[in-house]
Amino acid sequence: MSFFGMGARPPATGYDENKINGIKGEMLMIQQMKDKASLICLEKCVPNYYSDGDLNKGESNCVDRCIGKFFQTIKVIGTEMQKQQQGGM
Repeated sequence: MSFFGMGARPPATGYDENKINGIKGEMLMIQQMKDKASLICLEKCVPNYYSDGDLNKGESNCVDRCIGKFFQTIKVIGTEMQKQQQGGM
């Protein structure tokens, strides 16, 4: 037995490192997509000149719809890609 656990094997956690790394990669990808969607939608919906620190109702609705459409499109593309992969092409 080692002193204070030094030199001992780490306890088995039951987690697969490959799965954990895969999940981390997916989380990073989702964060990047959210950032890109926000940037695209803000450029589309909010004018370059503004006098108020907050979005007005029209701008806010535009951003909400834009981001919703962006992620709906990503969902449809992902579903179609899964169908193609399962069908062999």
